[in-house]
Amino acid sequence: MPTVADILSKHQGRRLASLPPTATVRDALQLMADLNVGSVLIMQGEALLGIFTERDYARKLALKGLASASTPLANVMTAKLYVVSPRQTVKECMGIMNQAKIRHLPVVSDGAVVGLVSIGDAVYATMAQQEFLISQLGSYISGDMG
Repeated sequence: MPTVADILSKHQGRRLASLPPTATVRDALQLMADLNVGSVLIMQGEALLGIFTERDYARKLALKGLASASTPLANVMTAKLYVVSPRQTVKECMGIMNQAKIRHLPVVSDGAVVGLVSIGDAVYATMAQQEFLISQLGSYISGDMG
């Protein structure tokens, strides 16, 4: 079963989207657009304070008529965080995401944020694992083991 560490190894060199809580929603939207991601971690130095997602924008800003250019992320971020470690399995991540109805999980190791796993990452890793197993079973059935 693939782990969070397996996903993060494929993300090496990718910039982690993060901003301080004083940054504006507009700053977050621009960063998400620039990096083609759906969330931004809210960090004060090395401390993880929250996350701001496209869902937060739709529900906490757009529906309330707040201005993106003047609303600080601290006012609209999600502060209740679910985090995972690099050792956890993708299956565990999918279970957390499903139960909490979230799409992004910060990855923390030894108290430090080391990455982010999205539902897309988890689905891709699961599909890759299934394709590998199907290939192995096909080889076993056909007698073409190597």
